[in-house]
Amino acid sequence: MTPAPSDAVTGPEAIRAARASWRRGQIVEAAVRLMEEQGFHQMSVSSLAREAGISVGTIYQYLDSKEDILLLILEDVLRTYAREVPQSMAGLSDPLERLAAGFLAYCRVVDSHQAATLLAYRESRSLSRSGLQTVIGLEVETTGLLVAELGAALGAGSLRPHDTELVGWDLMMLAHMWALKHWHFSAYQDVAAYGRAQLALVLDGLVVDRDRERYARLLMLPERRAAALAAAGAHRDPGASGATGDGPAEQP
Repeated sequence: MTPAPSDAVTGPEAIRAARASWRRGQIVEAAVRLMEEQGFHQMSVSSLAREAGISVGTIYQYLDSKEDILLLILEDVLRTYAREVPQSMAGLSDPLERLAAGFLAYCRVVDSHQAATLLAYRESRSLSRSGLQTVIGLEVETTGLLVAELGAALGAGSLRPHDTELVGWDLMMLAHMWALKHWHFSAYQDVAAYGRAQLALVLDGLVVDRDRERYARLLMLPERRAAALAAAGAHRDPGASGATGDGPAEQP
């Protein structure tokens, strides 16, 4: 058996750490539900304790203040990005493939944390200066995962010159929009289709001409062409022989 690392937590300490992590998760889930219904300022610690099925004293064993609850929620989402985005990129060497995998993972985290994502926009102003700086630092770190792959693709010559910081943060905002406008987008597509379409929209203007076929899957070239042809056909005169008034019909 391989010995445990010297800095690993084992025995009773591991049990206590696991229990604390479970309790914090229990508090986060209950707080998200309450804040979604009532907002941060209206939620009381006593109502949170009832929702979580624990005592007020237990909550204060893990958190010092109500603001800590909000910070814990936002940190939970951001640390999930920091864990799942790199995991999705593991084993991929091409920077654009890594970018695609990371962005789609980012979208999936947003999908599984929709209420918390909305809370981040609605309630982050309630954090203290130090709490806000913690959240900003984590957000810069996780968005930086996408920015880094854009920079690598730019260095490899696959992308046209662009502001990698700007595009990386654009992608982050597009992922968040799945939660912000979920009522609209979810009516006709799932999060995977949404993520692929948004990524293709961004990359369409960036991928250099010589690599467009190489990245046809990421650019959704076949799907886009089929959709464009279908749309063109829908606008043709039913009595015409396959041509529009503007010129010859495009051939597949």
